[in-house]
Amino acid sequence: MKNRKYFFNKGKKTFAIVGDGDCEKWYFQLLKDAEKLIINIRPELIKKASLKKQYEYVKELSENYDKVYWIVDYDVIERESRTCKKGEEKKSDEFARYYQELSKLKNVEIVVVNTCFEYWLLLHFKYSKKQFSDCDETQNDLRKVFPSYEKNEKFYKQSNNIYKQLKDKLPKAIENASKLGDFDIENPLAPICEIHKLFNADGSFNTNLK
Repeated sequence: MKNRKYFFNKGKKTFAIVGDGDCEKWYFQLLKDAEKLIINIRPELIKKASLKKQYEYVKELSENYDKVYWIVDYDVIERESRTCKKGEEKKSDEFARYYQELSKLKNVEIVVVNTCFEYWLLLHFKYSKKQFSDCDETQNDLRKVFPSYEKNEKFYKQSNNIYKQLKDKLPKAIENASKLGDFDIENPLAPICEIHKLFNADGSFNTNLK
């Protein structure tokens, strides 16, 4: 892990990120600003976007961008599936439909995290294949190695913002997340964190790792 360097892509290719989590938006905006990247982070509005709306964003953006990443916190899908009303389509089934369709588009990458974005932050500190029950449990484990962590905009965007705080640990996070493998739609509750795919050789955030 020592002396590994990552180089951010500042070329002419265009990239977009779609996600509904506040933490993801804060983190990637900070990364964008720090590394002077040309990426579009959607949805831009603060209000939450439904699963269907996110899917529609991805399809729309795929027509105009070289690469579109859809970051999905699977704990939200699982929670909403458990609380859906009788006769309604479960969110897990709805997502499976979108997943199968969008996986056919070469310029779309569906990036699944189970449980939530804090799992990505935890992997900056250590490798863990723990099957967390929910995001609260994930946050509890994160605070054991990152005691100051707070899930709010003020903490993320303070003078020494969260991206800058963890930047030197990024290669470790990429390696740890990669070891978890790929999301399996047939086994969606397995621990997974595919955010490392944004940093692969052909990803939007860096062109080489060594």
